[in-house]
Amino acid sequence: MKYRILLSMVAMLFAITVSAQETKEYPHAFIGLQGGMMKTYNGQNIDRKWNPMAAISLGYNFTDVFGLRLQANGSSWKATLADDSEYKSKIGNIDLDMMFNLSNVFFPNQKNFVNVIAIAGVPFELALPHAWIDNYAYATADGGDRWNPAWKVGGMLDFNLSKHWGINLEAGTNYVRQKNGLTTDNNKWWPYAMAGLTFKFGHKKVKQVAPIVEQPIAEVDETNKTEVAPAKPTVVESKPEPKPEPKPVVKQPVKITENIFFDLAKSNIKSEQTGKIDQIVKWANENPKATILLTGYADKETGNARINKKIAADRADNVKKALVAKGVAVDRLKIDVKGDTEQPFANNDENRVVIAFGEE
Repeated sequence: MKYRILLSMVAMLFAITVSAQETKEYPHAFIGLQGGMMKTYNGQNIDRKWNPMAAISLGYNFTDVFGLRLQANGSSWKATLADDSEYKSKIGNIDLDMMFNLSNVFFPNQKNFVNVIAIAGVPFELALPHAWIDNYAYATADGGDRWNPAWKVGGMLDFNLSKHWGINLEAGTNYVRQKNGLTTDNNKWWPYAMAGLTFKFGHKKVKQVAPIVEQPIAEVDETNKTEVAPAKPTVVESKPEPKPEPKPVVKQPVKITENIFFDLAKSNIKSEQTGKIDQIVKWANENPKATILLTGYADKETGNARINKKIAADRADNVKKALVAKGVAVDRLKIDVKGDTEQPFANNDENRVVIAFGEE
């Protein structure tokens, strides 16, 4: 037992050390449901087949590399011996697993769609009542229950569908020396394979900060300034005082900024955003010489760079089509696509946006 505790402490120290920088997704909690198959042995040279298995997990990713998981899983199985007698049993496990995200170790500070996770755990296995049934003599021998410590190693492929949802494929094996009232088994490997769904929650909130829009500096027209020659002292006759030179008029630029927000993975304009389209059209009609720049964005925490650039372009194009349909000349509209290379808002969900900036 002392070696297991020492191994756990070393593994946790390693995970915290290599995870010097963390992404916005960490830390967070998660809950998972899995189903699959397990191949079990009882030490009596009985040929076992793969049997159904189910698991439920609750865990927490402390950093982008290290997490802990508490998992409960079980399997029900049976076999027929050479003399036609039957052997039935149920197995239940409570596992404490350490999880190491290798993708974030080798590719830090990136949004990985697929995470390769190594698993090392300490299961406590309970052999529920065993039964050996002699179908000829109609006799039954029941085994007792006992908790059995074990080792667990495995790996997982975790696919990030979105910020909160993911699917996974997991495979591994338990190494256990099982004991019960019927017999004492030899040390055995119990392999398993499962697939499941994960829900992630408890992400830290990020304070919203409004995007900074640079204001151009107005230029002063110096061409109208003239120098007034000093009056000659020899002139005696009075002359009317000259009118003061008019001051140059500095024209302030007329501007508008509207943020049109979109749903996750969508490029169609929502009904509640159409009022902003009307505001842009009204401003464009009042300033017929103005041009309007439509910049499309996508949030960085979902999808990938290629997909995000495509959906950002579609969003900007749909806003352009909506403005043209309401009478704005197409040559007054320009499009710029940022995708997820720039994030104008600190709140991730608000980066699914088209920012319309107009200036005369």
